[in-house]
This record gives sequence, C-alpha cells and structure tokens, in this order.
Amino acid sequence: MATFSKSNFKTLNYNSFRPHYPPSFYNILSSYVQKGQHQHDLPVAKVIDLGCGTGVATYPLLNFARHVIGLDLSPSMIETANSLIAERLKEMGKDPNDSRIEFKVGSAESFVNDRNNVEAGSVDLITAAQCIHWFKDYDSFFQSTAKLLKSGGTLAYFYYIDPMIVDFSGPSNGDKTEILDKAYEIYLKYAYNDPNLIGPHWEQPGRGILKNFCKEVNSHISEDLFTDVTINTYKTSVKNSHADDSKDLDLKKLNISLYQYLSYFETYSGFHNYKEETGNADLIRKDFVKELLDATGWDLEKTRVDLVWNTGYTFARKR
Repeated sequence: MATFSKSNFKTLNYNSFRPHYPPSFYNILSSYVQKGQHQHDLPVAKVIDLGCGTGVATYPLLNFARHVIGLDLSPSMIETANSLIAERLKEMGKDPNDSRIEFKVGSAESFVNDRNNVEAGSVDLITAAQCIHWFKDYDSFFQSTAKLLKSGGTLAYFYYIDPMIVDFSGPSNGDKTEILDKAYEIYLKYAYNDPNLIGPHWEQPGRGILKNFCKEVNSHISEDLFTDVTINTYKTSVKNSHADDSKDLDLKKLNISLYQYLSYFETYSGFHNYKEETGNADLIRKDFVKELLDATGWDLEKTRVDLVWNTGYTFARKR
C-alpha cells in the first residue's frame, strides 16, 4: 500500500482505469446487510469504507446508507477523492452538494481510538474494497472493526485479481482459444513470472495474500466476534467466463480497446515500483505490446477485448 501513498502516484489514472464494482454485487451485499438475527432496514445509518482510494467503491454505498465515510491512509488519494465529490454525485443523479459522503485520512484503528471521529458500536456496515491484503495485523483489524460495528452490523471485504482476456474481436493469426491462452501467458510473464520484469517489484506479503484469494485473512476471523461468515470466490477461464451475478462478484469490462487494457496494467503498484527502480517507463507500452501483438496477430488500433477478473468477497456479522 505504500506505493499508492507516494506523491508521484497518479491517482486520477487509478480512478479512471480501475474496474468498478457492478450493481449486482451491491445487491448481494445489501441483501446480506438486511438479514440475520438483528435485521437492518435500509437505508442503514452509517457506513465506513476502509482503504477507499479515490472512492471507486464508496459512492454506490449511498444507495443504501444515509451517511458514508471513506477512509484511506494516503493523503493524495483522499485529496483526489474530495476533488471528485461533486462530479461523481452528479454522475449518479444526486445533489452535487450532498453532505452524506465524506473522505478522510485515517484507518479503522485510528477511528476506534479517537472519540472525535466515530463512536464505538455506532456503525452498521464496514467495507474494505481491494485493500484487505495490505493490512499488517489481521487480529487487530477484526478487533477494531468489531468495536466500531453495532451488534448485527456487517463487515465486508472484497477484491479482484488479475484480469483474463476471455474474448476478442478483430484480426488474429490462429485458433481463438490458443490465442487467448498465449495472451494470458504473456501477461503472467510480465506481471509475475519473469524475474527481470514486474514480478519482484510487488509489495509482499500483500500481493501473495491477494493471489491466494485472501485465505490468510479469512483464517483470522474470530468466532467470538463474528458469525454468519460468507466466503465466495470466483475463478474465470477462457472456456468458462460467465459468473453467476446472483452470488458471485461479477467483474468485467467488455469490448474495450487494447489501449484501455494497457492503461489498466499501468496502474499496478508492481509496475510503478518497477518503473521507479529501473527507469523503464515503456515496459508495457513497448515490450509487452510487441510480444503480445507478435504472438496473437492483434492490431493495437482495431482489436477489442473482453476482460474478466478472478474475484472474491467475505461477509461477516458482528455478534
């Protein structure tokens, strides 16, 4: 997570090219929030979104909460999030002066310990989107979130891992399945497998935790603090790329240009670290592109691709 806090990390690019969680997932989440021994009518009163970044996953929470607080340890992320409030609210068809959402620099621990922020036992829902793998002490995390939550309140963390190109249109030079397999193999080479490329530059153990579908995080859930734990993982493939959006986090971008795909790849913290350490800012735009086009016969201007992500989420209810 330290990468995203650096002053030279381009937070507007991060906001533009990262995927957005679909309405179907927020339906799954809101349904869970309402169920259980302590039923919660919607809208709930208060939600905290941890590791909110620029607010990509924060705004949809306004659809079933009266007050939403986005927290992030990165001042640059929070600065960008605050600068976008009016624009994002207008895009949602809401009042651009709506004061129901705010973004602050902070963590769950800081909010538990600072009585000027949020009282213990006053929060209906705490979310953590694409950030749980960065937390250092999971026992402390679960204790802190449990202190903030009301009895019956929900803790939800969710994430996505490595997109796979599952379909394409435009020129190519062979069997579609073989081409898609080659494209993913080249992606894995640049992202992880070649020790001279991005692989060694990921911050660990965070990336490893994420690639293992957060099993390490889930193993720390305390039965004394939480109940009704729901864990879901979805793994895509070229042959089976259709998630069940009634239960899976169905995250995809369809019919996008290769330029958009490259721009997403360039938001990776591993690539940012690689670029800083090697000075090679053209790894993805030149080396990766050349190898990808040579292997597939794709055209940078004409080819369109469908991306589907491996995803997962965990919901838990405070006792």
